[in-house]
Amino acid sequence: VAIFGIGNIGLELTRILARHDLDLTVSDSRPEQLEALDELEEPVARIRREFAVVGEEVITELPAGAHVVIMTHDHAEDLHLCSAGLTRGDLGSVGLIGSNAKWRRFRKNLASEGFAPEVIDTIRCPIGLPDLPGKAPATIAVSVAADLLGRMA
Repeated sequence: VAIFGIGNIGLELTRILARHDLDLTVSDSRPEQLEALDELEEPVARIRREFAVVGEEVITELPAGAHVVIMTHDHAEDLHLCSAGLTRGDLGSVGLIGSNAKWRRFRKNLASEGFAPEVIDTIRCPIGLPDLPGKAPATIAVSVAADLLGRMA
């Protein structure tokens, strides 16, 4: 699993996934956000921190089948990461946090980059379990983690 964006939700998601036996890459373009990972207590996951101004480079290094969650602080960065994920074509899944309006804009931009509609549709947006309501970062993180762990089972 690779998480791009270690804001409130990304940090909560990292805390949850760190308790599982998996390889976890966490990436952010803001080095201070990665410092919050120092608080993780005895993680089970093998965690790799990646400070990356250009997160697309981190995507190219992920193993085939990796599951990517995009939730950065910047919509332009999110779009570039989505494009990089689609270009790979061998990832387990790509999920994007966002509203329906954001997803409509992204679909349009990705189509203008030349991605076919069926390829764009492989991105999950919104992410998480649709039946789990709530806007709190911890609730969203639980929803996303449950969805991811289900996909990996």
